[in-house]
Amino acid sequence: MISGGRAQRVVVAGMCAAAAFLVMAAIRIPLLPQAPFLTYDPSDAVGLLVGVLYGPATGVMVVFVKDVLFLLFLAKGPFGPVADFIAAGTFVAVTAWAFQRGSGPVSARLLRAALLGAAVRVLVMIPVNFPILALQFGMSPGRIVRLLWAAIVPFNALKSAINAGLALVIAGPVARLLRNPSC
Repeated sequence: MISGGRAQRVVVAGMCAAAAFLVMAAIRIPLLPQAPFLTYDPSDAVGLLVGVLYGPATGVMVVFVKDVLFLLFLAKGPFGPVADFIAAGTFVAVTAWAFQRGSGPVSARLLRAALLGAAVRVLVMIPVNFPILALQFGMSPGRIVRLLWAAIVPFNALKSAINAGLALVIAGPVARLLRNPSC
């Protein structure tokens, strides 16, 4: 975890929440044709980066603020932002928690932590999708089960992997910058 004062943490978290919202608003790529409502965006990487640098609670707060902003300004309803908060919040919290407790080189720790975070995200989103998809799209439980294995599980695993990779690429330079802001 990066050292620094509470003010620095609040400023970085606020800026990152705004950046995550802008990234989520600007980049929304449907990955699977059988579920075009499941779109990839790199905003989880921002929350994960903050979680790795400042701890799981701060990372989840970034995800929460991003999703509230998305709900207020762009969402067509509450279901997408709620699902995103549960999925991304779980991923960020578990990954940042495991990263903090791990040992070894940063890249290896983040990889192991992200694998755990992705697995927990996938498992959490299986039951969460039943009420969300039923309420949002009126889907039957049978259709949701078919969609789980065809789209939802692979989507959550893929989104976690891509965002963990992005966080890994940017974590080192950002950590160095925060340790020595005069660079």
